[in-house]
Amino acid sequence: MFEFKILAKSISSKARVGEFSTPHGKLITPNLAFVATEGEIKSITKEVLPTLPVNLIIVNTFHLWVKNVIQTIDDGRSKVDDEDRSSKIENNQSSILNPQDLSSTLYPLLSSFSVHDYVNFDKPIMSDSGGFQVFSMGFGKAHGVGKITNIFPQLNVGYPERAKRVEGSHYDQGNPLIINENGVEFPFNDQKLMLTPEKSIQLQQQIGADIIFAFDECTSPLNSYEYTKEAMERTHRWLKRCIKTSQINQKRSEVGKIRNQNNSDKSDISDLSDLSGIRLPISSDLSGLSERRKQALFGIIQGGHYEDLRKKSAKFVGKQDVPGFGIGGSLGRNKKDMHQVLEWVIPLLPDEKPRHLLGIGQVRDIFECVERGVDTFDCVIPTREARHQILYTKHGRVNLKKMKNVNEAIEIDCNCLACQSNVTMKQLSSLFLLKDPRAYYFSTIHNIQFFTDLMKNIREAIEIKKLSKLKEIYFKFY
Repeated sequence: MFEFKILAKSISSKARVGEFSTPHGKLITPNLAFVATEGEIKSITKEVLPTLPVNLIIVNTFHLWVKNVIQTIDDGRSKVDDEDRSSKIENNQSSILNPQDLSSTLYPLLSSFSVHDYVNFDKPIMSDSGGFQVFSMGFGKAHGVGKITNIFPQLNVGYPERAKRVEGSHYDQGNPLIINENGVEFPFNDQKLMLTPEKSIQLQQQIGADIIFAFDECTSPLNSYEYTKEAMERTHRWLKRCIKTSQINQKRSEVGKIRNQNNSDKSDISDLSDLSGIRLPISSDLSGLSERRKQALFGIIQGGHYEDLRKKSAKFVGKQDVPGFGIGGSLGRNKKDMHQVLEWVIPLLPDEKPRHLLGIGQVRDIFECVERGVDTFDCVIPTREARHQILYTKHGRVNLKKMKNVNEAIEIDCNCLACQSNVTMKQLSSLFLLKDPRAYYFSTIHNIQFFTDLMKNIREAIEIKKLSKLKEIYFKFY
């Protein structure tokens, strides 16, 4: 199911074009996942999303959990899905037992309703594990490094002062979260929420994304070597638990398929002895649903900006039974550190599996990281900056706040609806002043088009051995 084929390779770098098969189609890499934190890309309606050139999105497990979106997905609050489910039950009365007999963690795996239905997106979807919130609500918050402040501290205003106060003292105390071997306790709305590796996998399986990530502790770039090592080793143990949980639940989702065989081999059934108490429908449709709900669990490499830790993590995660890898956590104090981390890690990973770089997506970063062997990225930059009046073009970033009197189209040869409709920068600036929803919509679809075209151009350049030339063209403006 989750086969990764390398279609082309650069002769001067580790860049490559790949094809990753998923239950919702083939993903051609390198590619960028647009962020749909709560199951939607901000400023884009679910009706419009299928019409946009989006090939991959990533949703946020923690936010879907605490805002009850997972419950909505779990319940399958879709009229079409409800009618379809009722029809299946009515047509299989002779072979189905009381639905209440089904495990609450199993039933979502068999339902046709998933995050793809909720988002209205029938292409590959990723879901994070909640690991980023371990950082952003934990040491990231304590150290002043997070979503608003640049994750590379040396690029932040006031870094020297913060370095003296935090980094110099190896500030590993004062985490607002409680982290132990079991998992992470989050304070949220006067509640205490416990997220464990098992819980993270269960939530992600209820979400139903194609690619899911193991639960990890994403450390701060200001954590000490000792703490980073401790967190990395804990993340490795959590990965083992995530793999075990994923495998058990995958067996559960295949029970219907196995029991649908008229003369099932007893050895197959005996492999599921731990599930003998679960009573399932034996509808012929269940095997198909099981195929659509299979998931690829990616292990995440940690270790901060420390060479020995990154290499140790890469070797450990690379040996695990997972179909792909995420490179996460602190990537150092500046972009040079990030490049070094990739050069340590990627040569130690199996070449035949895809590599995802978590949270990175600026234009220069994409080129530099693709050249070092990264296959996929996710980043809020395209859509977030669009909402803040920053547009991306082939001739650089455009700040609409400075273009109020420019009566020209955003970009002449762009295929987005805004450019094809000849929306001018002056008009768009006026819409932003009025806080008209069309301003956010036009800006977002334009940036989506730019980054989609960028990834396509990169893939084509790799195929014709001209990636360096393309990089030179973009770097003139970025």
